[in-house]
Amino acid sequence: MLIIIISSVLAFVAIVAPLLSIYMRRQRFCSPDAESEKKPVSVILTVQDNAKEIEQNLQAYLEQDYETGYEVIVVCAKSDDGTEDALKRFADNPRLYTTFIPDSSRYISRKKLAMTLGVKAAHNPWLIFTDITCRPASNKWIKTMAECLGEDKNIVIGPTVYDEESPLFWRFQRLNDDISLTHEYAFGTAYRAESKNILMLRDEFIEGRAFEGNMKYARGEHDFTVNKYAKKRSTAVTDSEDALMIENEPTRKEWRNHRLFYMETRRHLKRTFSHRFPIFIDMLFFHLSLLLPIAAIVYAILTNNLPIIIAGASALLITIVLRTVIASRRIRQTHCPIPAWRIIPLEIRLAWHKLNYWIAYKKADKYDFITHKI
Repeated sequence: MLIIIISSVLAFVAIVAPLLSIYMRRQRFCSPDAESEKKPVSVILTVQDNAKEIEQNLQAYLEQDYETGYEVIVVCAKSDDGTEDALKRFADNPRLYTTFIPDSSRYISRKKLAMTLGVKAAHNPWLIFTDITCRPASNKWIKTMAECLGEDKNIVIGPTVYDEESPLFWRFQRLNDDISLTHEYAFGTAYRAESKNILMLRDEFIEGRAFEGNMKYARGEHDFTVNKYAKKRSTAVTDSEDALMIENEPTRKEWRNHRLFYMETRRHLKRTFSHRFPIFIDMLFFHLSLLLPIAAIVYAILTNNLPIIIAGASALLITIVLRTVIASRRIRQTHCPIPAWRIIPLEIRLAWHKLNYWIAYKKADKYDFITHKI
């Protein structure tokens, strides 16, 4: 009887765990409609100590093929690395407009202030928020994003991936975050955006009073924007290669800070529980599907119980193969190729890295995450 119970539990967990994974959640991507009404677009970029990135990436923004018309607005904070000189080299381009953050700005997020000033300076009804550390992979980027903004949509989110020089684990973690968010874009209310590739309406951004209520938080500008303005099933997401943005490899410090600041940001977002609960269930069953068979095998070896050894080994093999097949099938639909045999080790590593980030966040001074002490 004990053998039957243990074998049944192991088989149940081995089969159910992969089916509860985020890779099984429904996805729906918009199909760009070339016949849709398209309006002029303003691309908003904020820069500070980004001379290198301006030299690398700005030209790609200025060479877009978009007949309806667009402008690139660069909002510059005071820099010490020659950022202003780098911008001057593009000054003759009629699409480029540059403005500056007042030096007197204090006690508010300068990134959010820069985005707000960029919107106020914009002349066009549609906005795309992105980052100078990113570059469009195609000169059809604006066109493809604009073709996804239908009458029932107020936000479009395009794909962003790290460049191929970035560590595989960093690329996988971003991909994992994107997959966990995509279901909500299409079938619920968007929670946030890991992508730095967001199109929305200028009037709506202004009428919603932008970052009111969260200007003191140093980061999370894209997360707060999507969380605030998204409506139920009003977010379009595209996986078109023409809409792809490629982000430069961040430094290790930038990568770690991005994770730590998100832990602070999510405390102030709406719909956090409904977003995180399915991810928690996925990770819980994923670890149970690995640990229970291993525990059963150890127990069986100690008690010399061959049937349970076979049941444990079979359950472990089933869950690994099934989860790998499901995950690799979903990942093949993205712009971030991950070798199938690396998926399970990367998922295990991801869970423990998240625990490490959480511990580091709990130890951190909470004033580090805001722009001034209260």
